[in-house]
Amino acid sequence: MIDIHCHILPGLDDGPENFQGTLEMCRMAVDCGITSVFATPHLYNSLFTTNRASILDVYEETRAALESEGVPLSLYLGADLHLVPDLGEKILKNQALTLNNSRYFLLELPSTILPPNLDQVVQKMISDSFVPIITHPERNPVILKREEILFDLLEQGALCQITAMSLTGEFGKDCERFACRMLEAGAVHFIASDAHSTGWRKPDLCPAVSVAEQIIGAEDARRLVKDYPEAILSGGGIGPVSVKRPPKPKRFWFF
Repeated sequence: MIDIHCHILPGLDDGPENFQGTLEMCRMAVDCGITSVFATPHLYNSLFTTNRASILDVYEETRAALESEGVPLSLYLGADLHLVPDLGEKILKNQALTLNNSRYFLLELPSTILPPNLDQVVQKMISDSFVPIITHPERNPVILKREEILFDLLEQGALCQITAMSLTGEFGKDCERFACRMLEAGAVHFIASDAHSTGWRKPDLCPAVSVAEQIIGAEDARRLVKDYPEAILSGGGIGPVSVKRPPKPKRFWFF
């Protein structure tokens, strides 16, 4: 399996504090059946001072440490890109970090207020030949209330990544229900750990894949943790995927 979203680099954001923590996460990932990980620290998040240069330095040091320790895990570079006004320009100028220097990149949307021109922003990125992967929309309070926002972006050509722990209910019932609805609708392209440690948010995909298999079958579940991530690594493409908007959940009013 391949994990495309993992905060595994040390000392950059709210992931592991040091190389020891990183190595523990890497060993755990291997034990859980993960063969490759995209290291995706936060970038353009005001809580952290990360930049492209600092991430590259730590990434190279981490790869050397894995090789020195004999940990059989392939590490690729990316970033958890937060939506800022000039993000599209930063990507075009190679100031941001896409997944393995491909045209695919992780895009984390604001969790309180979404920009009114979000559709145009995403469409401009796609017209520039980049493909945003919307990260964990099931954990975004705005999208939880208005799922049509996500479906509009997917119909434009964006892709969707849900968090493994959302499928297993560890982020709460609302996130679990939303993630399952998206799977049933064919609106999910990746399951990722979004791991930060070896504790509560750990690099393990197996329990979530088991849940996905029950919903969409083993073959389709495999695509989300192997086939589609491999397409990113190989420089290939992820073809158009049929997305069916599910009927809106019924709401009952009690007086």
